[in-house]
Amino acid sequence: MKLINKATRSFLIACLMASIAGGVLCYFILKKILAEEDTERLYIQKNKLEDFVKTNGKLPENDLPFLDRFWVYPTKNYKPVELKDTVLRTNPHHDGLEIKQIAFCVKTADGYYQIKIRKALYESEDLIEALLAAFAGLMVLLVGMLLFANYRLSRSIWKPFYQSLDLLQTFKITQKEALVFEKSNILEFQTLQKNLFSLTEQVRREYQSLKSFTENASHEFQTPLAVIGSNLELLLQDNNLVESQMQQIASLIESLGKLSKLNQTLLLLTKIENRQFETAKSINLSEALFEKLNLLDVWIQHKNLVLESYISPNISIQINEYLLDVLLNNLLGNAIKYNLIGGKINIELNERNLIIKNTGNPLTMPTEQLFERFQKDSSASDSLGLGLALVKQICDTYSFRLSYVFENGWHILSVVF
Repeated sequence: MKLINKATRSFLIACLMASIAGGVLCYFILKKILAEEDTERLYIQKNKLEDFVKTNGKLPENDLPFLDRFWVYPTKNYKPVELKDTVLRTNPHHDGLEIKQIAFCVKTADGYYQIKIRKALYESEDLIEALLAAFAGLMVLLVGMLLFANYRLSRSIWKPFYQSLDLLQTFKITQKEALVFEKSNILEFQTLQKNLFSLTEQVRREYQSLKSFTENASHEFQTPLAVIGSNLELLLQDNNLVESQMQQIASLIESLGKLSKLNQTLLLLTKIENRQFETAKSINLSEALFEKLNLLDVWIQHKNLVLESYISPNISIQINEYLLDVLLNNLLGNAIKYNLIGGKINIELNERNLIIKNTGNPLTMPTEQLFERFQKDSSASDSLGLGLALVKQICDTYSFRLSYVFENGWHILSVVF
């Protein structure tokens, strides 16, 4: 959830809670005020009727115009004033009418009479309901206006923040231009933008420094290695060498070749990690796989391997062309190199994944270490232990999922696109 939506939701919840609490509070306050008003009105009517009796010495013959309807009951003794809320039932089969009633005694020439004046409470309830409805409508309008104003204001205030996020999402350490943030008059955003600018600039400088170092180091390594290799080959052609010296030189040339290959592989790994292969395009993997198998056919026949393939046509993926070549070389090369003489290779390609199976001896190393650098099976003495590390790095770069299992004598490598 976006920050502005989360803040708006929190504001809305707070407004609703405040509105509900305010509505409940208003209900009880209004009820108390109207109850006091009804009580006061009954006492005023009581006083007016008592004044009438004192002046005239008798009860009025009809309801006075300034009174609600009243009821008269003869009584022998004086009874104190009684004020209460009660329910008046005119029919036992119907709900009663809620009323507020005051009962008091007056003395006339004919003796004592108890007077009861009643006030129906439904009028007060109707008034409370009307006021609460008006209050609810006002609160809905007010909350809506506040939400709209808060959302617009928040979008304006948080605009530099979201612009900074967008810049970070598109930031690449290979880009030459520095990030340009939108100016803000908010101190916190200014601090954030300043720190982000410093951080991205430092990352860009360190990347360029590392890139230059790896390129220069590779070049500096390759030159003396090539010179040493050439001199060893010239020395190997000397007719005065004995057999043991020739074997030593041949061993040195072989070690030099491994060292050169190690240098190139480590450089390639570094370039992949530094995202230097950014030019990805849609490549027909089906055709690339067929071409690679044709190139490796001589090696397959040399080991007398049985190849079975189930390759769906026109399967395309987004990948750098050079890295795809490295990926297929290592996956197919391992399936051939570490296979048994007269073994089998099974290749399956569909829209979801690429599965390469080959027969072979079980691993002598933990499976979880298979994709780590310089981890190799003890039987593969001539391996650098970097082939599957390269495969793993390429798969991670393009968010492919690489997995390995050994089942029933089959080594199974799966690349899920």
